[in-house]
Amino acid sequence: MKLTTDPTQQQQCVDKTIAWLHHVWEMTEEGRHIQADPFYARNKLLTPAVVKQVMASIEDIFKSELQRYPGYHRTAQGISAREYLIPPGFDHLPHDEQLAVVQGIDRIFQEYRADPGPDTPGTTAAPPKPDRYEG
Repeated sequence: MKLTTDPTQQQQCVDKTIAWLHHVWEMTEEGRHIQADPFYARNKLLTPAVVKQVMASIEDIFKSELQRYPGYHRTAQGISAREYLIPPGFDHLPHDEQLAVVQGIDRIFQEYRADPGPDTPGTTAAPPKPDRYEG
């Protein structure tokens, strides 16, 4: 899936994704559980392997950010030099909760999809136009 190339929309997509991940983090910190939607239209595409890959990618992004910009993140989070910043650990959630995280990201990405395809809920792919008139 390709996302929009519009920089403003890209930033909106990033902002919504970060807000979603922060919401998930807050819920887990409070001991609350998130539930996957068993009726989500794109569930068949979100296989266990895809969910695992997305969760690993999220953790890798957090680790990379913390390594590349430790001063910025310490200041932004109000963390002293004696405290450690760590990734959120979403990859340790039970599979159903990981699926819920990925469903949320997928819903956000669908809003910013460059080319809605046949797997996008509520859309249908237009039939291909013939190269020549057949009639």
